Amino acid sequence: MREFDGAIAAPRSPLARMDPLAKFCTTLSTVVMISVFPAGAGWRYAAVLALLVALAVLSRVPGRYLSQRFLAASPFVALAAVMPLASAVPGAADLAVAVAWKAFSAILLLSLLAATTPIEEIVESLRRLGAPRGLALTATLMHRYLFVLLDEWRRIARARDCRSGGGVKGGRARMWANHAAMVFVRTWERADRVAQAMQARGFRGEFPRLRQSRPGPWEIAAAFVLPVSVLALRIV
Repeated sequence: MREFDGAIAAPRSPLARMDPLAKFCTTLSTVVMISVFPAGAGWRYAAVLALLVALAVLSRVPGRYLSQRFLAASPFVALAAVMPLASAVPGAADLAVAVAWKAFSAILLLSLLAATTPIEEIVESLRRLGAPRGLALTATLMHRYLFVLLDEWRRIARARDCRSGGGVKGGRARMWANHAAMVFVRTWERADRVAQAMQARGFRGEFPRLRQSRPGPWEIAAAFVLPVSVLALRIV
């Protein structure tokens, strides 16, 4: 599970040492500010993009990490941007540019947050902001269960390759269907054993928290810099 060990991509980033609640609030507020930009903002798009690029450089997140996420989201962003052009609404070109710019800006901000903040701290920030406990618990368990799915998928694939010599000549659709069904059955059984073990150890719906940090004055001030700058560009 080396590729999916859950470690953040930029552990030595200055942003990684920042309080997670401050980072989460900064990201959320900036995404909201960007979403209310009007179409055809022109140079203000470039100014906000320059701020985000500067933040990406400061975060020390690998370019490959960001490019993979941009490539994964590109088909969906392109489809959303093409829709105004296909509908021939007034100012369709400006609207298409605005949709693409807002989408990629949000992807960049969320990628920087994910690359510098462990998922447990993001979920804890949601809880501190008043999110339902069930939602936070479900998000945490889903994240951890993803690695169980990947681990079981690899084990079954390795066993199949050992039995077939690494090659399958025909019936690929049936093979992948059986593979997916086996992964579901095995991970269901494994999850049931884990749930029983957690209940036996006294789990009551909350993970123990070793510490709960509070943002310092400089972190609170830093959290306002980006959203206030974007808001200033919005109202000029």
